[in-house]
Amino acid sequence: MFERVISKPRLDSYRGYWKVDADTAIGLYMWNGEVCGELSKLLSYLEIALRNSIHCELSRNASQGASSSCHWWDIHAGSLKAEAKSQIKRVRDNAPQALLSPDEIVSRLTFGFWPKILTWVSKQFPTLLFRILPDHPLSRHGASPNWFDRKARHAACLEFLEFIDTRNRMAHHEPLWKFSDIVDTSPAAPAPAILICSRSVDESSTFARFARLLALLDRTVHALSPALQASLVASSWRARLDFLLSPRGVQRYKEGRHVVEPQAMSANALRQQLASVMQRNRPVRLRDRGGEGIFIPV
Repeated sequence: MFERVISKPRLDSYRGYWKVDADTAIGLYMWNGEVCGELSKLLSYLEIALRNSIHCELSRNASQGASSSCHWWDIHAGSLKAEAKSQIKRVRDNAPQALLSPDEIVSRLTFGFWPKILTWVSKQFPTLLFRILPDHPLSRHGASPNWFDRKARHAACLEFLEFIDTRNRMAHHEPLWKFSDIVDTSPAAPAPAILICSRSVDESSTFARFARLLALLDRTVHALSPALQASLVASSWRARLDFLLSPRGVQRYKEGRHVVEPQAMSANALRQQLASVMQRNRPVRLRDRGGEGIFIPV
């Protein structure tokens, strides 16, 4: 039944890559969905912080300091790339009866718009990068290299562009664990193009790439706001994501132990049997006079 709903080719990609049977592939499919769900929360904070910082600094630049929110895309239309102008036009065309404020337009642009705008900023207004990314290593006082170094600037912006691919694969329900080669194919790249990171080919390389992705996420959020990065690292969804990307986490789904045990237990019973519950590595249902809940071992 599950195979008919999800499709055999989709499940076969799990079976072939992970070298598992059909039941284990189903568990891994559910695991992939859980990883996407938790990672999407973290990426949403990156998106909001990045777009707000870029919008604020470009607005101040375009208005000569008079406003932190203006239509900078109109003021800089002469140098803005056609793709960016097309996306802004699409937002406006979708609300033909409204005169959208700058903030309303910003809120309706997709995540993919902002890393590309950051690359455009790096070429047009590199000085703004010190304020857009105030805690980036290239922004530190006396840093060498800094944002005025073309190669360092290019490498830093490439890291932000990587998140577009991650977000797109999540949006299209593709296997997040199936990482592709990361190659610098931009016009500024030397020939032949440089391989930045090799694709994943097995379970071990998959988790190595996940570790790299989370480290990159931490660095980029920290560059925007160390306080935000600290809050995200301490969040419950980050703790859950770290668990999902651990051997114990993926094993739970491989063995079908992500399904809650049908028999409910009291809080007192949980305290007495905690070691056993943790060892079984399976969520349990709790029940008391106030109602029911679920305890998920992490």
